[in-house]
Amino acid sequence: MKIKDNSVKLAGVRPELVVAMIIADQVYAKHGRELVITSVTDGKHSLTSLHYIGSAFDCRTYDDMDNVALRDEIKGKLNVDFDVVLESDHIHIEFQPKWR
Repeated sequence: MKIKDNSVKLAGVRPELVVAMIIADQVYAKHGRELVITSVTDGKHSLTSLHYIGSAFDCRTYDDMDNVALRDEIKGKLNVDFDVVLESDHIHIEFQPKWR
C-alpha cells in the first residue's frame, strides 16, 4: 500500500476505513498491483462528501486492468456498510453504515 504523496491527509480517518484499505490492498496485490491511495480527508469533493469526516478514500485505477472486476472483488470482501464506486479515474470506497 502506498500513499500518493504528502498532499494526501489521513488525519481523522475512521478505523473502519483502515480495514477497507487493508482489504483493497490485498485485492490489488492479488492482481499484481500496488494500492495507491490518492485521497482521504483532503481534496475537493461534494459538500456532503464522506471524505471530510474520514469515512471515504480514493484509490488509483489502471488503464490495463479490469477495473470493474477490481471494484466488484473489493465490494465482495466488504460488508453492506461500505459503498465501492468506480469513478472515471479512481475507485471511491466509503464507510456509510446502513442502520437496520
